[in-house]
Amino acid sequence: LAEYKPLALQFTAAKYDPQAWAALAKEAGMKYVVLTAKHHDGFALYDSAYSDWNAVKASGAKRDLIQPLADAVRAAGLKFGLYYSQSQDWTNLGGGKGNTTPWDEEQKKGSFDDYLAKIALPQVREILEQYHPSYIFWDTEYSMTPERARPFFELASSYPDLIINNRLGGGVLGDTQTPEQRIPAGTSDRAFEVCMTTNGSWGYNATDNRWKSAQQLIRNLSDISGKGGNYLLNVGPNAEGVIPPEAVERLQAMGRWMRTNGSAIYETEAGPFTRVPAWGRATQKPHPGSGTTLYLHVWEWPADGKILLPGIAQAPRSGRLLAGGAAAATAVTAEGLVVTLPGRAPDPDVSVAALEFAGPIEIAEATIAPSAEGASGTPVDPSGGSAKP
Repeated sequence: LAEYKPLALQFTAAKYDPQAWAALAKEAGMKYVVLTAKHHDGFALYDSAYSDWNAVKASGAKRDLIQPLADAVRAAGLKFGLYYSQSQDWTNLGGGKGNTTPWDEEQKKGSFDDYLAKIALPQVREILEQYHPSYIFWDTEYSMTPERARPFFELASSYPDLIINNRLGGGVLGDTQTPEQRIPAGTSDRAFEVCMTTNGSWGYNATDNRWKSAQQLIRNLSDISGKGGNYLLNVGPNAEGVIPPEAVERLQAMGRWMRTNGSAIYETEAGPFTRVPAWGRATQKPHPGSGTTLYLHVWEWPADGKILLPGIAQAPRSGRLLAGGAAAATAVTAEGLVVTLPGRAPDPDVSVAALEFAGPIEIAEATIAPSAEGASGTPVDPSGGSAKP
């Protein structure tokens, strides 16, 4: 700690522009933003009454960094959430006991239960009362027994509109699962949100050039949506509060794709197929009383322009590409519905065809030729990280 804590003075956030961050999030097509209120090092981005290890009292920033972003995000029409590491705290006394490997000798002197009761729980109450987040992303369940988790769960439950994830611990399932740095192989009976880095690091790392391509990020979004999940994409700004230009470029590219193809992502459900298709992914959007839209996310444009959808014996009312609007022809055959795509792929990353059906999509044989990679069709993210169920 003697070496680490002085580094906070270099954290100035001098170029932190919450309005620009919110504008970028909206441009990228995001619907909500989650900011880290306190990570495992115990440093809070606001003036906590329960620990002086915070942005106002201990850093070069000398100000609350949460409220300006909360205001900017909401002004942009987006939801605002906060991340809070409840069971790991490498600085505040007792917090290091959560994962049984204290970072500093001083941590061994503290009580984990005292830390939870006197720092973590009061800080969660602070951020709920001050910032009114729509979502709390807990992180790591180390040593969180049902008895230890209960006060946190009861506090969160006193906010009926608050969504929480499944990382509080103590048997609390939460509202959403959070697979980390990996995309599940298939759909889930529970809501899930894949959290994943833009390069290989969660925080800012000037030497990390392992940036995922815009195409990979767009296909990750397509893959996750095709399985019924949300994509929580991490961006790590530097000490001045600047988002790296490589991240900005990729978010802007995702935004351009979303402006054309967003209807295939927003308010959709997992595609109707039980296996991941070799040509891409699928989502669907029921319209009560007026049919269903099936979106085909085509990653690999077929050489003959034809895609077979096995088991579908009903013809759609119409079909078209979202990019450019060219018509897509369809024909019901003994093998299923054949979709004939026009010309060449209009988008090198993912081209989407929308098929409009008069009612629910019925599949007699809910199978489809799988991708070469297997059930998932998406390899495990190479940047590492712990996978949480």
